[in-house]
Amino acid sequence: GYKMVNPIQHLEDMKRLMRGEIQSWQCRAGQNSLIIRTDGTLAPCFPMYSATHDWGVVGDHKFDVKQLDTMKLECTKHCLSTCNYILGYCYDTARVFSWIGKQAKNGFRGATGSF
Repeated sequence: GYKMVNPIQHLEDMKRLMRGEIQSWQCRAGQNSLIIRTDGTLAPCFPMYSATHDWGVVGDHKFDVKQLDTMKLECTKHCLSTCNYILGYCYDTARVFSWIGKQAKNGFRGATGSF
C-alpha cells in the first residue's frame, strides 16, 4: 500500500466532527503556523482570518499562547484544520517517542508505520 497524507486518526476524527462528537485535539494555530493577511497583519488560522483581534504584523507578532489556548477551547469543537491537526500530531511528544521506539526495535532499517 501507499502512505496516506492524513493520519487515519484524523479521518476518524473528521467523521466524529460531522456527527458532533469531536474530542479535543492539539491545534497548533499561532504556534507553528499562521496566516498572513493581504495587508500584512497576522491571524493564527484561516477561520480567524476575519477576526478583529490584533495578533500583530509580519516581523512583530503578538500571539499569546494562553490567549490562543483559551480561544481554542471553543473553536476546536467545530474546526478540524488538516494542517494544524497534522502539526499537532507531529508535535505530540509521546507519539513521537513511541514511533522512535518502534524504529529502534526495527534497528532503524527503514521507516515503518505511519509517521
